[in-house]
Amino acid sequence: MLLYLAFKNIISKKSSYVIILFIAFAVMMLVVTNSVFDSTEKGVQQTFVSSFTGDIVIRPQYKSPLSLFGDETPVTGKLTELPNLVPYDDIYAFLSQNKNVKSIVPQVSGMSALSSDEVNTKCYMFGVPAQKYLETMTSIKITEGEPWKDGEKGIMLSEKYARKMKVRPGDTLQFQISEGFSSRIRAVPLTAVYEYSTDNPVLEKIVLTNPETVRAIMDMSDLSSAEAIELSEATESLLEGSDLDDLFSSAEDLGNEIITEEISLPEEVIPADSFTASSSWNFIICRVNDPRKTENIIRSLNRSFKKNDWPVEAVNWRSSAGSTAFYLYVLRLILNIGIIIILGAGFIVVNNTLVINVLDRIREIGTMRAIGANKRYITKECASETMMMALAAGILGIILGIIVSYLVSMMNITFHNSFLIQLFGGDVLNTQINASNVISAFVLSLFIGVIAWIYPVINALRVNPVQAMQGVK
Repeated sequence: MLLYLAFKNIISKKSSYVIILFIAFAVMMLVVTNSVFDSTEKGVQQTFVSSFTGDIVIRPQYKSPLSLFGDETPVTGKLTELPNLVPYDDIYAFLSQNKNVKSIVPQVSGMSALSSDEVNTKCYMFGVPAQKYLETMTSIKITEGEPWKDGEKGIMLSEKYARKMKVRPGDTLQFQISEGFSSRIRAVPLTAVYEYSTDNPVLEKIVLTNPETVRAIMDMSDLSSAEAIELSEATESLLEGSDLDDLFSSAEDLGNEIITEEISLPEEVIPADSFTASSSWNFIICRVNDPRKTENIIRSLNRSFKKNDWPVEAVNWRSSAGSTAFYLYVLRLILNIGIIIILGAGFIVVNNTLVINVLDRIREIGTMRAIGANKRYITKECASETMMMALAAGILGIILGIIVSYLVSMMNITFHNSFLIQLFGGDVLNTQINASNVISAFVLSLFIGVIAWIYPVINALRVNPVQAMQGVK
């Protein structure tokens, strides 16, 4: 009976339809915007994870945020000298034995000028073991040439970057960094050109090269693992049993006359096993067996790092991707806050409309009180009306949101602006409806209903039955 009276009161007043439509519109907007940004974030995540960030990145603890591109402090946003992972060998061994980690690849990063015969530009250098990197980054496909082997020098560029530099495999490019009056220059051959499965302007900034070149151009100390140095038994016994001064005890003083001969040295000697021998790395990129457990794996790794007192941390793809992923997250947050503000303003409108409804029903409420309806019954009736309107508005808003999201995908909206492509994770706007967003939007509409009936009920309970029956407000 109570629900029937509440339903009858709702359909008998035009203001009820206004309230339902307003809440439904707000719910629809929340569903559509979240469906767009869910699709966007998922698209960006898939692109970045399979192109350069992996699922997890192990980075040094640092005074400011670090991405694979360098210092990501919002004020500076520039690449600074990156610290090395310490102790690299122990961390690498620990990750290799972790059952949740599918593959790992180390990386050194730097920024320098890159020049060909016709073009000179700045680039982000990712020094990586080529074969291992390509096995980890599944979205990279070689279209021309072949990657360098461990112990060799080489560069790999994306198709767009190669066209920009006007080079093809076999051409030579130069990395250069100037410091005051001096410069460091390294000439490296272009060995391969590749393409990504999804276009994104962030990826066009990346130049893949051998790690020894990055260390040389960035003037990094190339530390070798102690285990990689093997000495013969004779050498070990010589070092253990001999004093350093004894080695030169029989040397003759030649005075000022020094006899030398010309020695020809190669430009750069790269050990064939440099990938395993070197301990100078800035990051370790990991792919996990189950991406759904990534956050749990990150927490577990960080607990282990803390327990071993290693000054490193594990972070997800967003933290390692740099400013692009961060700005996308902030933009989504701002839009959701904007929708909540709209809902707040709408709540005031809904509340005022409900108060007016109560004032219009003063005679009815007074009559009900006079014939025996207590305050609890009046409260239940007002609350039922409001909750029924919120429930109807929530269902209607979700249905409209799903329809609009589907229509947006069907419209096949394309972007040509690089910022929009970067922001939305591709050149086509897609939407993705998931259960969590639908539930959150529905809960929000119910929350509005729960809160909105309180003040109107207070006004209803203040009505004096005798005055109400006389039409006095």
